[in-house]
Amino acid sequence: MVTRTDAQPISPAAVRAAPAWLAALAIGLVALAPRATGLSDFFTIDESYHWIGRVERFSAALLTGDWAATNQTGHPGVTTMWLGALGHALATALGVENPGWAGGGAAYLALLRLPLAVANSLAVALGYLLLRRLVRPATALLGALMWALSPFLIAHGRLLHLDALLTSFMALSLLALLVALTGDRRPAVLRWFVLSGFFGGLAFLTKAPSLLLLPTVGLLLLAPTLPDAAKALSSQRAHEGRGALRTLVALWSAVGARYAVWLAVATVTVFVLWPAMWVGPGEAVGSVLGEIRDNGGQPHHSGNYFLGEPVGVPDWRFYPAVVLWRTMPLTLLGLLALALFGAARAVRRGRDAAREAWWRGDGFALLALAGFALLFLVALSLQAKKLDRYLLPIFPALEILAAAGLVRALDWVGAALGGRGRRTRVTHVLPGAGEVSANAARRLPTIGLALAGALLALNLAYHPYYLSAFNPLLGGGAAAERVMLVGLGEGMEQVGAWLSTRPDLGRGDVLSWIPPTLAPFVPQSTLVRDLRPAYLGRPSSYAVLYVRSVQHKESAEAEAYVRQSPPLFALRMHGVTYATVHQLPRPFERPVGAVFGEALHLRGFTSALVGSTLVITPSWSVQAGRPGGVVSFVHVLAPDGRRVAQVDAPLDQGMFVEWQAGQQFDAPLPVPLPPDLPAGAYRVVMGLYTPSDGARLPVSGVPRLPDELAGPQAIELTALDLP
Repeated sequence: MVTRTDAQPISPAAVRAAPAWLAALAIGLVALAPRATGLSDFFTIDESYHWIGRVERFSAALLTGDWAATNQTGHPGVTTMWLGALGHALATALGVENPGWAGGGAAYLALLRLPLAVANSLAVALGYLLLRRLVRPATALLGALMWALSPFLIAHGRLLHLDALLTSFMALSLLALLVALTGDRRPAVLRWFVLSGFFGGLAFLTKAPSLLLLPTVGLLLLAPTLPDAAKALSSQRAHEGRGALRTLVALWSAVGARYAVWLAVATVTVFVLWPAMWVGPGEAVGSVLGEIRDNGGQPHHSGNYFLGEPVGVPDWRFYPAVVLWRTMPLTLLGLLALALFGAARAVRRGRDAAREAWWRGDGFALLALAGFALLFLVALSLQAKKLDRYLLPIFPALEILAAAGLVRALDWVGAALGGRGRRTRVTHVLPGAGEVSANAARRLPTIGLALAGALLALNLAYHPYYLSAFNPLLGGGAAAERVMLVGLGEGMEQVGAWLSTRPDLGRGDVLSWIPPTLAPFVPQSTLVRDLRPAYLGRPSSYAVLYVRSVQHKESAEAEAYVRQSPPLFALRMHGVTYATVHQLPRPFERPVGAVFGEALHLRGFTSALVGSTLVITPSWSVQAGRPGGVVSFVHVLAPDGRRVAQVDAPLDQGMFVEWQAGQQFDAPLPVPLPPDLPAGAYRVVMGLYTPSDGARLPVSGVPRLPDELAGPQAIELTALDLP
């Protein structure tokens, strides 16, 4: 058992004096605010494809007593589904129904997310209470605030998903275990072991990487016995080898007993809270093992992206890059400070003394957290399937370690201002300067924590797009977009809002990568199809390219086809270009290639004779922005040159005042033919003019007809043979 002996830490008086529960409540509210507000913002990929359906099936299984059906996925995701089921019950009580994909928005999803947001916020508050027993008060306060306001943790802590809950439960399990290992009263120690095992069980119920708790817990239980074992061996080796062996057996038997208690509590938790274990434990455990083998152990099915290139499996640098890009500057500064102070202590006191120092005060807890973070990072790096969110469980540990580094830095600066220590003595050349420095040293912790809190509050500027938060010291989102996959569906609600304002949205389907993340935010009458080559030749209104799919080249053929036209709308947030919206060229049967007025490209047209009406459907592409309102005319000329039929109509049916480069128009032009037209070969001609002055737009790219035949700047489209 490790005994914690606190030195005289510099900590604001308010931190020492405030009731723990009051501070925990405040921290919980700080964590809850960004996690629980604005939850009806956007759908992420896995929420739309998987978790809403799983929650509903899990809820139905609970209501019908179909316990086997609570085994929905091998993740196993049970905690996510329990909390989601609570949100589903809340939605039912409030009369909010699941509207499906089409035009329903995210109000229903917000209620499913809410219990998870609350649970992850409570974890931060409880984590603070545990930290107070492990580290200095200032470190506990700052570490909890950094945990509460880390954009990466907030981003996933407000989703209907797994990784944030896994993070919360693993962090609480480790912190409770460390409290047990630093306690000295047996009843209290048992309580903390049970609490650690309970949260370990919840982690097992959430996601398979929680199995890394098994070696972590074993190593942490074993570590405190090593100094005693070494002493026993050194003192008894010369006298009685059997005595040394008995000492080791006794020490490690105690470790095994504690481990058994922890594992038993975790196992009971899994069994009690997963109904599928009641009726088919073999099938439930088998599904978890199958998930590990068939999903987690395989490369991502849609590919990956790292350092500017689509890749199947990123190399060992991936997760270190995630740490750099997904932490904020204050965290990196704190981690650097902790490393520097640790190295300085090792140099100053010698290797053995430095090692011994880690076992006093908060050293054991910090070393344990650092060891867990390293173990988890290395273990994940060995897996083929890599995503940044998989590393989320180490981020509370990183924030706590960073807080410890920052507090140590405040210690050092305070000592310098106070003139204490041989290496930090300050020479005061003015009367009263020493008193000023002493006062400054006393106020420094409060000032430092207030400044850190202000810097952390700046993270809220990302709301609700915390997924787009990347370290600004490394270039932020603009640079991160060239390093790793970004985008889980955030921003699609803005794309949907823009599309909903377009008067020509009903001209065809919308093509989009990850369609379930867009469909809830467009009118219900709009069909959103997957952006695949099979759909490119069909009539469509708009096509959406999303950053994630662009990065790993989901369909290079589809992307190249869409990019023929410049984007009409680009969504850029926090340096990341999340989506671009294009219009695809309208289909046509006969190419033309004429350009009117240097901006209006007639790609081609389709013609059909419907009864006595000739229907011309042109395919127009706007090549440069210009005022709208241009009118096209189609004339039908008899063999002798007489005009026998005509139609005049705006290119866009009067929908837009201004035209953008990239817009595509295909308004049909029905030309009613006189019923008494004699048989013969007729010419169908076309031109454009501005209605304000009647001036025709100049045409290039194809031969023009003589002015005396059809007027200036007209072209022949086709011949019409009437029998």
